[in-house]
Amino acid sequence: MSSNTFSSNLIPDPQLRRLVLGTGFGAALGGIVAIVALPVEWSWRAAAAVCWVLFCGRDLWQIAAGYKHCARIRIEHTGNMLVFENDNFSSVASIEAGSVVLWQFAWLRFRSENGRRHVELIRRKTAQNKDWRRLQVIWRHLGAGG
Repeated sequence: MSSNTFSSNLIPDPQLRRLVLGTGFGAALGGIVAIVALPVEWSWRAAAAVCWVLFCGRDLWQIAAGYKHCARIRIEHTGNMLVFENDNFSSVASIEAGSVVLWQFAWLRFRSENGRRHVELIRRKTAQNKDWRRLQVIWRHLGAGG
């Protein structure tokens, strides 16, 4: 296989997407509980809680919107990413800081050329998953080069 065509095709898992949104929602609720428990005047707590809800809501909305525009990801050996929406090419993307690839899971943060930010939690599905192994090889080479 030529190194020019070496890439990894990844399909996000809907269950992991629900997990990300669910934990984000849980963190938002936990933040509200923490704000309400603060020993300050109730009007300050109410204002802080509203700001927290708006902040968290915006982030969760952006994550959910990114999910609608990403059905598949292709990561090239150079680190370039292609984002596909319903099997049609959507946009080129670049990996952002905060991405992590481990043995069983990967947390990928990337931004498409149109400015849309994406986050994906991906997991290895089988021991023989060639695309997962390719992702790990690509990730190691990106880390060694940067």
